[in-house]
Amino acid sequence: MVNITKEKFNPKIHVKEYKRKCNECGKSWHSLASREEQIKKNVRNNACWQASFCGNPGAQLQAERNVEAGETDLEKLKKCPNCGSGNYTEEVIIYEKK
Repeated sequence: MVNITKEKFNPKIHVKEYKRKCNECGKSWHSLASREEQIKKNVRNNACWQASFCGNPGAQLQAERNVEAGETDLEKLKKCPNCGSGNYTEEVIIYEKK
């Protein structure tokens, strides 16, 4: 596998992921950057919807739950799957799609 530089990254032909290593237990795990970006985008969209539902309390509560769920999903990707620690080192890896 040949790593690609950030400058040459093309999402059509490359994959970008985060390689994280827990500083507590030593476990390594990977997370796709595209997945994390999609979660962040969903959280931003839900926050906008939340602001637009001020006249509808039920819709506003659902929008708040959606924002919290998205933030929780992102937190899960950034915590060690072995011990749950958020103390990690991170490396960005870019390579060609198979």
